[in-house]
Amino acid sequence: MPPDLPDLVLALLPLPLTLAAATIDLRRRIIPDQVNLALLILGAGASALRGLALPQILASLVAAAGAFLLAWSLRAAYARLRGRTGLGLGDVKFMGAAAAWTGLAGLPLMILVASLSALAAFGLAVLAGRRLDGASRLPFAPFLALGLHVALLAGHAA
Repeated sequence: MPPDLPDLVLALLPLPLTLAAATIDLRRRIIPDQVNLALLILGAGASALRGLALPQILASLVAAAGAFLLAWSLRAAYARLRGRTGLGLGDVKFMGAAAAWTGLAGLPLMILVASLSALAAFGLAVLAGRRLDGASRLPFAPFLALGLHVALLAGHAA
């Protein structure tokens, strides 16, 4: 069943910010804090449109904090195990800000879509003849942005 108009509008509302994050990450390998903060604030504000304003905003911010702490913990554990970071801090902040939109329930779908699409990009790069190894890096924001929009289209809104 296709999403109705309000769901589609909600899924596309963060698009200017996710496009900015993806473009900047592709060019400079960084997601500016201002973009992540704007995504967080807009997500908390959008959640307020779906219910009682203050409780919805608080729930959205709690989801954002939980997602940030989870992603930061995974980043730290990977760095300890491998001796290098595998996930940039901007990506961690993006995941937290995105959870303000999706809630914690939408986080697994967002990460699954982001991870699978990044893996597909790596596979296409290898098929195109690029030499990749364990130290190869890929900006993750474009894939996180895709995952966020898919999660929102699937009905995961905080």
